[in-house]
Amino acid sequence: MSRFDSTIDMAGVKILEFPTFSGSVVNGVAHVFIGSLASADIGTHVAFASKSGAGRLVLYMPPALNSETQSYPAAEVSSVLSLQGQGFNIEIEVLSVEANALRPVAASSNLEVLIQDESAMAEFLELEGASEIVELALGCGCEVLFLRNRMIVTHLGLEVARSKDVGGRLELEVGVGWNDRMAKALLSESPEPEEKLAETLDVVNRYRLGFSRFHPLARLSLSRWMRLVIQDDPAIIGMDKLTPVELVREGGWPTGGLWSLKRLSGPEDGEAPMYRGYDSSFEEDGFSFALASDGAGIEYVVGISSAVDLGAAAKLYEVIRAAESSGRKIGGSILVLEERNKIPSIDRMTSLASFRIRSVSLLPAWKTIVHG
Repeated sequence: MSRFDSTIDMAGVKILEFPTFSGSVVNGVAHVFIGSLASADIGTHVAFASKSGAGRLVLYMPPALNSETQSYPAAEVSSVLSLQGQGFNIEIEVLSVEANALRPVAASSNLEVLIQDESAMAEFLELEGASEIVELALGCGCEVLFLRNRMIVTHLGLEVARSKDVGGRLELEVGVGWNDRMAKALLSESPEPEEKLAETLDVVNRYRLGFSRFHPLARLSLSRWMRLVIQDDPAIIGMDKLTPVELVREGGWPTGGLWSLKRLSGPEDGEAPMYRGYDSSFEEDGFSFALASDGAGIEYVVGISSAVDLGAAAKLYEVIRAAESSGRKIGGSILVLEERNKIPSIDRMTSLASFRIRSVSLLPAWKTIVHG
């Protein structure tokens, strides 16, 4: 710091080291030096500044993060952090550390909001073979989500199938995650997608609605299950209507992740797809989103988290900005948490928010509410 600002006296300054960053507070300003990034959210660093009683946060992005060996585009990540920083009532500056100077990072985001309304389905139905697989999924009582030319089929929030282009025509590929879809394609005795889907739904029900709460099928994608419950009864969060949204990022984000910056596991060659598990943008983040409206027609962005996430408010703000960029008029936001995850640290972060936000807690009994 003193190298770039001679007015800063480092004598006696205590430097705290954490797994991914180091920080210090000088004259009421929190200085955070990024060591590595596993997630593109500024929440942890804002929490450090708040806990330290700082009124300003300066985030330093070192040259190492711009290395070509990184699994993500550092310039885009820095811009996202700068944008998220605008969502808090604390002065935040993101700086890129260069050879002999510090360069302020401009705020921007490549996040896009895909609203799961009738127009999303209509666009998908224009594709060859789309109507057949949509009818099949809905006929089995599943939910369908559309990511442009791709359809994700879910049951109780969990992905159970997705569309696949086979020779220019869409077909339904059944399974929970890549490995399960591949296994069913190679080993299943039934060649019919209807039978494969029915078998998969039976297995999901057994673990999702049973007592195997530690089984992966019972724990994955809980936030979308929570969203289904709220969609059936928006009054739970004081709203009249709830419409799911899905998110995509353009650019060089790894594996299509939304905030995750982790590399794909497994060998990076022609056989790599065999080792894929879940689509990180759909499963890993533990966060689902929706647009809600109240009796007055005011629209809100709803963020539904199934985990303890210090970056929840930062991510919610980025989604709000993305929705506004697409032409939506957003009047506020709602953060929905499981009661057990509503901890003081999360409350502190939401209290620092510069945008309209209120928190709602779901009691553990939400799982017993039957969807549909």
